[in-house]
Amino acid sequence: MKTPWRAWFRREKKKAAKLVSSPVEVIRAADAAAEKARRVRGPLGRIWSDLQAAVRLTRAWARHEYRDVSRGTIVLILGGLLYLVSPIDAIVDAIPVLGTIDDAAVLGWVLAQVRAELDLFREWEGRRQLAPA
Repeated sequence: MKTPWRAWFRREKKKAAKLVSSPVEVIRAADAAAEKARRVRGPLGRIWSDLQAAVRLTRAWARHEYRDVSRGTIVLILGGLLYLVSPIDAIVDAIPVLGTIDDAAVLGWVLAQVRAELDLFREWEGRRQLAPA
């Protein structure tokens, strides 16, 4: 990670480590990130599919529906989601375009780190949809 946002991400990751013990707060953070991502275009649009999967994974984990993921992975994903929704980070979101570029950079890095986990989660979702009710 580049230095300008490393400290900001570490702060959000620390918050995430505390939040993972509260499923309600995990879901709230995931919902807030999903809502912000819906409003944002540009750099975040490129990682939209992975971001959606990360939000679904986070919600499923918090609801105890999907537990085949490490706590460290959840903390990493949740840290990225918290960074996304934080209005004050390395580049303030109020600055047009630049404010979302750093969000996209952090999320891109986080999602690259957990890509294998996201793929396993998507496979699980697919099997779950095919399973008889």
